[in-house]
Amino acid sequence: MMKKILIAIGALVALVLIGAGTAMGVATHKINKTYDYVALPNITRDSSPEGIARGEQVFRAVCAECHAGGGNTKPVGNRMHDFPPDLGTFYSANITSDPEKGVGAWTDQEIARMVINGIDKNHHFRPMPAFPNMGDKDIAAVIGFMRSGHPDFAPEKFQPPRSELSPPGRMVFAFAMGINDKGRTEAVPVPAKAADSVEYGRYLAGSVYDCVFCHSPGFDGSAVKLQHPDTVLSGGFEFDLAPLGGEGKLLSPNITVSETAGIGKWTLDEFKHAMVTGVTPGGYILRPPMPKYRYADDVELSALYTFLRSMKPNDKVVPPPTGGRPKAEPSADPEKMFSSLGCATCHAPGKAFEAKLQGAKGKAPEEVAKWIRNPESFKPGTQMPTYESLVDENNALALARYVLGKTGGSVSEGTAP
Repeated sequence: MMKKILIAIGALVALVLIGAGTAMGVATHKINKTYDYVALPNITRDSSPEGIARGEQVFRAVCAECHAGGGNTKPVGNRMHDFPPDLGTFYSANITSDPEKGVGAWTDQEIARMVINGIDKNHHFRPMPAFPNMGDKDIAAVIGFMRSGHPDFAPEKFQPPRSELSPPGRMVFAFAMGINDKGRTEAVPVPAKAADSVEYGRYLAGSVYDCVFCHSPGFDGSAVKLQHPDTVLSGGFEFDLAPLGGEGKLLSPNITVSETAGIGKWTLDEFKHAMVTGVTPGGYILRPPMPKYRYADDVELSALYTFLRSMKPNDKVVPPPTGGRPKAEPSADPEKMFSSLGCATCHAPGKAFEAKLQGAKGKAPEEVAKWIRNPESFKPGTQMPTYESLVDENNALALARYVLGKTGGSVSEGTAP
């Protein structure tokens, strides 16, 4: 009897291994195959002033965070941290107008297919989050902005490393997230823009700004996650803080209208303030990879809020990251402010943007203080939070002098401005 049991167990293990090997082979084939059969969409750039302005809105909020990275605005490619490190090492592409290293030689349709399907000029899949349901008009606007002659897209020869998928990463992209190999044969409309429109808010949250994907558990696309009202927007998507100079994992927060675990107590004005400045009503800092939606207008933010209010609340409490969440607590002690305002999270020795402090070197304390309170007025598109509502001019000046004192030392080895 024991011999039969052992034989049965051995056969089961063999079947599992064969199944796993077959699945990995299929996943590898799907990742590496040529997708030349995916038709190019009939989308061309919108070069109207309105189109370029809309394209900049979407690009700054969605594309720049991956392709430029925190503190930068030129989309030359960047190390990405939107997926758990167990899935591999990810780099975004150079999408400046350089014809060799960037997308200067790509047609509008090839860029559009990359956005929709994640399939590049050479018909190969790239592991980037695709936007299969973004409307034609918004894609045309983004391409219009990219091709508008804006200095951020001036040719750059930088070549980021290739993304490397681990075996689990291949399985996730091939099966869990799926590769969209369906060409867009019909135009996808953008819903009518209105502040009180649940439909427009759902479109923004699920098809443009990726709120649904990042703030819902699992690797399914936003369209699938929206079909699960019990878990959508309840948080729990995992990010790795180590590449950003942090510790451990960060789970995306619950943004349902739960009053105990989500943002149910936030007013519309508080929601808008958090999205634009990066500071919550409770004074907590929204840390990367959460972008600042400085280019979103009041109608868009109101529509997002309307949509969130229409969804089912979820009382699941998402645990804070290791070391807690930085909370803005102004103090007469600038060293304490450097920590409590979250500056240390990015700019302390060994952190991802330590070297950025060197940009303040030689500047007047008053100028640095103005930067601290309103960084976006100096560098539009920056992902640094706005501290104007939390730090008065005197405290900002004290913090500026403290920061300037730190620029006199050397920058830790391995950091880059």
